[in-house]
Amino acid sequence: MRTAVTIERLISRPVSADGSFPLPVTELKRFVNVAWSIPFYRAGESHKVMPILAAEMNDLNPDRNWWKRKFPGANPFFHHCSFLQYYLVHKGGQPLGRIAAFMDRSYHERTVLGEIGWIGLFESFDDDQVAAALLDAATEDLQRGGAVKIIGPARFNGNGEDGLLVDGFDKHPMVMEPYQPPYYTRFLEQWGVKENDWYAFRMTHESASPYMQRLDDMRKRGQDLEQRLARQGVAVRSVKMSDWENEIARVKTIYNAAWDSSVHPQFERFSEEEFDYLAGELRMIAIEDLVFVAEDVTKPDHPVIGMAVTLPDLNEVVEEYDRLHAGYVPSDHIYGLSDVRRDLGIFRLLRNRVKHRQFRQCRVFVLGTTRKKNGIDAVLYERTYLAALNMGVQLASGSQIADTNPEIYVPLSHMGNADITWRVYRHT
Repeated sequence: MRTAVTIERLISRPVSADGSFPLPVTELKRFVNVAWSIPFYRAGESHKVMPILAAEMNDLNPDRNWWKRKFPGANPFFHHCSFLQYYLVHKGGQPLGRIAAFMDRSYHERTVLGEIGWIGLFESFDDDQVAAALLDAATEDLQRGGAVKIIGPARFNGNGEDGLLVDGFDKHPMVMEPYQPPYYTRFLEQWGVKENDWYAFRMTHESASPYMQRLDDMRKRGQDLEQRLARQGVAVRSVKMSDWENEIARVKTIYNAAWDSSVHPQFERFSEEEFDYLAGELRMIAIEDLVFVAEDVTKPDHPVIGMAVTLPDLNEVVEEYDRLHAGYVPSDHIYGLSDVRRDLGIFRLLRNRVKHRQFRQCRVFVLGTTRKKNGIDAVLYERTYLAALNMGVQLASGSQIADTNPEIYVPLSHMGNADITWRVYRHT
């Protein structure tokens, strides 16, 4: 006889008018810890990089109780959710998987009249019964809540980690790139159909140099893009980390405008506090040599009209630490001594790496402009390439790039290969 599975719902009030969802920190920790229990992630063929625990607790905490905003911290994304539920599944008393279901008031699709539901944060043992129980519970709750369309998996939306890994299991994921076991594809294909794909273009010096050579050849023929942009009053420069808050405030004004279009599926506009939250996280790993802005210097305040944010690969640091300190598993306590020791060890190693610019890999996290077809994007690519080369970077990843966005994936295809694919599914 097959052992029955038990579904546990962790959030006592999943429907909220103001995005307030009570969740004891002990329950949040149980939900977070599930990822460490997945056997595939400990297998030799896995390239999973486990998260920094304090950051993960912060990101996944929807509870705005005043003391929980201090620890673990609360993610402002949840402030515009109307429904949120975290699920654990047990079989014989052992937790074997998790999933989240949510509805986001800020997310809309022009062709959909009604609420859109999401699934995300999915983890499961290689067990069809366990996976089906999780997916069915999340789907049924969303449908009862009024969702007319359900998509996922995602870490909140297209501004975060979107989709399920379906190709590229042999590749090391870079910072904020999803990585899951191959057998998850079986579960999601039974649950739904393809909505859209996202790609990572992996670029080396050798693969990108022909594109850069073409830009250099144009310069030699008197067609220097930067000079042409200068005549139009456009200047490209690195940001000043010493003035990070003001730099980010200026970038904030164009982010939503540059990405709010049909070529960025699952995108939604950042709120002020969400943008500040992300900027605070990125500050820990950003290197000013890899962050550029394009400005319109013909106007008094030099408004930002383009930007490129490339992040050194934090996963390198986490992998190095975990290799040197093998065997870590999260404590059953809210934040145990072993958890503190690992997080602090990673942060110390990261700080040293950032200070000395010692990274082999980087991820092109954001690159866009509000002015199309005038060469700003090509200049940003070139500046980023030269800065990364000067740092000794050997591999760059341009991700996550939607299959509906030829303005980005076409130039990236001239610099590298789409070696990784993630898929968003639509429930049928």
